[in-house]
Amino acid sequence: MTIDFNKVFRFRKYFVSGFTQHHFFLLKKSGAGFTLTELLIVIAIGVILVAASVPIYSNLQVKAQLNESTTQVVQTLRLAREYSLSRYQDSAWGVLLDINLMEDDGYVLYKGDSYDLRDLDYDRETSLNLSLSFVNLDFDLTGANIDINFSKGVGRPNNIGSMIMSHSVEGSNTIIVNSLGLVEED
Repeated sequence: MTIDFNKVFRFRKYFVSGFTQHHFFLLKKSGAGFTLTELLIVIAIGVILVAASVPIYSNLQVKAQLNESTTQVVQTLRLAREYSLSRYQDSAWGVLLDINLMEDDGYVLYKGDSYDLRDLDYDRETSLNLSLSFVNLDFDLTGANIDINFSKGVGRPNNIGSMIMSHSVEGSNTIIVNSLGLVEED
């Protein structure tokens, strides 16, 4: 049995070219596909949706940054109280909230009876983002800073009151330390 390759190639050429020509003819005839106007309308709708979502996304980022930083400060204050209650390293522990008008605010978890008498080897410093700052409401100040020290074994603070952590763009959260040493976020 011999195969006539000329017939095979002619059939293939006819099938492929005939199929594609017929296919394109059906597309043109049935109106399938998209016109340039339809594509431009879809792109314009997409651009409008993206433009509308940018402010919403930005506000969510600001709120998330403020809430996360406030939670970190609250947890650091609670950690200092727990270290003092448990007599960790046989010492009292405290937190200095560094309110700095010219630079970034920050806070330091320290070991000792006060910030001035602390053991420098145990300092854990954290700086806030430039857009975040502390505002004192009614804590007693040590210089321009707030020093909150929890008594060893009892966990009562030497300084009670509240402060605000604010974001330069939008929003603020209040942090409260009561006379029992409980730290709350309001």
